[in-house]
Amino acid sequence: MTSIVETPREPLPILWVRSALLILFLLFGALASPWPWALLWLGIPVTVAASLLLAWRFGRGAIALPLVLAAVALAGRVVAGESVPLWLTAWTPFASLCGVWMGWREEGGGPASGERAWMFVPLLLLASSLPLLPGFPAAVARLDARMRVEQERMLTSMKPDEVPTVLREAIRQASSLPAEERQKSLMLMLPNAMFVWMVLLTVSGRALAARLAGLLRWPALSRSTLVAWRLPDAALAPLIVGIALLVFADRAVHPSALTLLVHVVLGYSVQGVAVVESVLLSRGMSPAFVALTMLFVIAVSLLWILPAVAVVGLSDVWLDYRRMEPSPEGEA
Repeated sequence: MTSIVETPREPLPILWVRSALLILFLLFGALASPWPWALLWLGIPVTVAASLLLAWRFGRGAIALPLVLAAVALAGRVVAGESVPLWLTAWTPFASLCGVWMGWREEGGGPASGERAWMFVPLLLLASSLPLLPGFPAAVARLDARMRVEQERMLTSMKPDEVPTVLREAIRQASSLPAEERQKSLMLMLPNAMFVWMVLLTVSGRALAARLAGLLRWPALSRSTLVAWRLPDAALAPLIVGIALLVFADRAVHPSALTLLVHVVLGYSVQGVAVVESVLLSRGMSPAFVALTMLFVIAVSLLWILPAVAVVGLSDVWLDYRRMEPSPEGEA
């Protein structure tokens, strides 16, 4: 099955317009975010774009860039002290590593969609490590205090008829929870939210690299279809580690284990969707109708359909429903 879709080069005016829209999106995110989070909105995409293009042009020598960025992050931590936490500055070298990995694989047709998703594993490992890093629990406590102040301010500043009763009761219940319970919830949610945000910024960096490659008249970056999504066998490792940590490790490690499990299971859910889409397409259904059917089924039955397709995607590792693995010699 062909996994890479060759696309013609975009006309230069369209390339400029899309580049401008992407930059405006990143600038808006930076302006809407407080310090030092605003730096990540611009720093991560620029770093990923530079890493991808350097690795595409110079090969394995580009690994020097994430190493240099890691040294700069450590030096900045030493100079700035607690004002710039290590768990925040570490995202830049890890995202650069993802960009270098993507650039290495662009030659020879580029990676398939599932392989490209596996390239986010450095970010997943960092996100799952956040609850164990020094300074992160204190940052969660500060965030919880700030959220509680903002919730109380919102309740007191708005008139009763301006806030729906359901929302007001939900805010009151959240505020009345003990601080320990709220912080435990944040310890579970923040690593997952940070990972999703960093993936979004990394994808934006890859899109920025594609625009720069077009301006430089380089070949277009590779693309891949959803139906070709297949995680490599190595993706089983974080799944097994997450289960082991959840079952055998101390409670302090459970946020890390859940972060691993949530996103690996989501990856296999996408693989299950790709398997179902492949089966429907092989039966002669039009791609547009298949897409609408899948969206409708997921929208109306999200809670049980995701585990179901995750099981399908996980079983595809052994059963290879789409026959994407090469057959052994001598077999039909």
